[in-house]
Amino acid sequence: MSKPKLKSVVVAILVAGMGAAPMSAPLYAATIQEKVSVSPVKTITPQEEAVISAAGVKVLRHIAQARADIHNKDAAAAQTELGKSEKLLDIIRESLPTTSIKDRIWVAKKHLEYEDTQEVLPDLVPIYTSLDEMMDVMPVKAARAQLDKAREQLKAGDKAKARKALEATDAALQYTEVDLPLSTTKLLVAQAKADLEKKKLDEAAKTLQTAEDSVVFISVGIEQPLFAAKAALYQGLVDLDAGNNDLAKADLQNAIDLLKTAGQSPDASTRDAATQLLAEANQVLTDLQNGEGSASAHFHRLFERAQAYADRAVEYLATGWERYRAGEKPFKSDLIEARLHLANAQIDLFTGHEPDMARKELESVNRSLDKAIGAAGKQTDSGSYKEQIGELQKSVRTLSDNPSGSALASYTSLQQQLDNMIGTL
Repeated sequence: MSKPKLKSVVVAILVAGMGAAPMSAPLYAATIQEKVSVSPVKTITPQEEAVISAAGVKVLRHIAQARADIHNKDAAAAQTELGKSEKLLDIIRESLPTTSIKDRIWVAKKHLEYEDTQEVLPDLVPIYTSLDEMMDVMPVKAARAQLDKAREQLKAGDKAKARKALEATDAALQYTEVDLPLSTTKLLVAQAKADLEKKKLDEAAKTLQTAEDSVVFISVGIEQPLFAAKAALYQGLVDLDAGNNDLAKADLQNAIDLLKTAGQSPDASTRDAATQLLAEANQVLTDLQNGEGSASAHFHRLFERAQAYADRAVEYLATGWERYRAGEKPFKSDLIEARLHLANAQIDLFTGHEPDMARKELESVNRSLDKAIGAAGKQTDSGSYKEQIGELQKSVRTLSDNPSGSALASYTSLQQQLDNMIGTL
């Protein structure tokens, strides 16, 4: 299988005095410059991840300086620093393995505005090719299924449904550890700039404090053991599906070692995830060593569960919502837990084929939603949230009554509803 052609970012930063250690004279400048170079035929490497981290730290410096400028009532200087942050955030986006595919999807959607559906069909060919190239880097099965739907709708001449399927393809392509905090940071920086334009310095400072939390995650999150373990598990699956059992065992052992490290994390949710995953990973390794026929299916379930826990970790660590919004929407954590248990129920049912385990997870979803409704009910302005959560709970109870009697679409629809609600908090 060919390796994906991913972008390697080279960041050259020329910064005028930011309170850092003295630099040689040629490095001082009034502007910031960035260059993006392309290194073909290579997967994401630790070096590329290090570049993302380094760029994230530079963003953090600019935001910290903007906060200092706001403290000194210098809105113009703060705007300048935030402009530099936005340039670096764009560079981080360009380094992600999903960016070129997302750009091709955008082109196809744009063509739909003024081309016949049959003329847009050729736009899908390079998208399919890119997905094939991405298989060694990240899961693309869900994205490919949505792209297949887009192709069928284009053949049928239905622009609206084709556009919806293309949007679903885009949504399925997330380099989770960076995509979510990156999007959050960009929105927060834009909001802070808007606040500065309106001379709302206090609001801008508060927003940037939250943005710092997201940037800290970008700069360190991709190197955390939990996410590194998830990546090792995926590589193990790729090796196993290719028939390279020895490599798969080595990848799995690497993941186990990383999970042990994650189990020592000061973050409670990370320790919980590591504990849950470690027991299952050890069992899968034993099954592989013993040549158990069910090992492959169990390995797939393990990876999907690792993805679910990684998604939860991103929600908790990337947005910085605890500091900024906990007083406003304290039930967000309950929704994040509900999302995790719903994902686990889906995994247990459709990957593990264990409806009893799925039912237990759905019961946990309901308990989390009960807590969310109680917390939402205490808010004077969140009646609509309480109502939305109640509707979600009705759907979950229907699934609980007969977990295996519902289609996968029912689970994914609920997952999307939870995602949307969490995203608004």
